[in-house]
Amino acid sequence: METRWLYTNSYDFPALREASEGVCIIPMGCIEKHSVHLPLGTDILKANRLCYMASQIETAAVFPDFTFGDTPFGAHAQRPEGTVCLDVRTQLMLLEELCDEIAANGFNKILVVNAHGGNARWLDVFSRNINTRPHDYVWGYIRPSDTMTPHTMARIILEKGSGSIPELTKEDEELVIKYHKMEMRCGHACMGETTYMMGVTPENVHLDRLGMEDGLPQPDPCQKLEDAGIITDSHGWFRRFPNWYEGHDPVGSNERLGAAALRLESERIARAIKAFKEDTWLWEHHCSVQL
Repeated sequence: METRWLYTNSYDFPALREASEGVCIIPMGCIEKHSVHLPLGTDILKANRLCYMASQIETAAVFPDFTFGDTPFGAHAQRPEGTVCLDVRTQLMLLEELCDEIAANGFNKILVVNAHGGNARWLDVFSRNINTRPHDYVWGYIRPSDTMTPHTMARIILEKGSGSIPELTKEDEELVIKYHKMEMRCGHACMGETTYMMGVTPENVHLDRLGMEDGLPQPDPCQKLEDAGIITDSHGWFRRFPNWYEGHDPVGSNERLGAAALRLESERIARAIKAFKEDTWLWEHHCSVQL
């Protein structure tokens, strides 16, 4: 069934709403630098693909992308080429009005699939604010896992044995287990995000550029403030990772790993959609939830 809002026509729309049992999901991301080897739209491209795949497992209407996210920068983090950032107040207002419009079309359960960590804080604010006024829907958000590769995959293989992730070759299994045992760092433009993009748009992943920028933490000039318990902007992430890159180089990432990561994560999101459908308590109490 066609689940994407933009691809559905007015005649078929009621059938989509009924099959979705009133659940609509919103892919959310941002436009920002992901080192020099991944697309600027990595987060929203990942969210878009995962939402569609999940909706084919557990039917839900997929709203058009909420592309713009919170990507702060300042004197410590100059604007990288191509990065776009809207004021958080604009994003709060935009999401509220979009949710109102989704509800006006008959969907009473709205789930944001947020693929950009920088959005988490303002989504928490949105979650609190939405309950201060009357509204005829419940709302929640889920964040896709960036550690699907190598850590989650390695744990699956170690627990269930070789062949438990059918997309992978023996060499792929050895790679993710090796990276898992060496406690490979994953965070931003890392092995996880790189592998997702190898599944979504491999032609726009430039593995030949690995090594051009360092993804490991740099000394934080404000470490004394952090040690004193003072939380500064983005917890100092931009000071420690000035290349907008956090993680060991994802050497060996490939399309097989990408296909497996997309499948495993879309199945997890589908389970969340199913749980959201089946819940009655939230609707009765008009609360929001993070899954």
